[in-house]
Amino acid sequence: MKEEVKPDMAEEINNYINKVSGSNVTLSDGQQVTILKGGVREQRGKSILIYRYQLNM
Repeated sequence: MKEEVKPDMAEEINNYINKVSGSNVTLSDGQQVTILKGGVREQRGKSILIYRYQLNM
């Protein structure tokens, strides 16, 4: 998944996504997922959060 984030929040978001990697979370639709990995990258002058998750069945 890719989400654009505010550049001034990039470091805080990067720290958070690293902290929750490997954890189970509930999405807004109620589905349980495991956060596999992620990070904030600079692409074309924008800060982009890129992350992967696995659906828990």
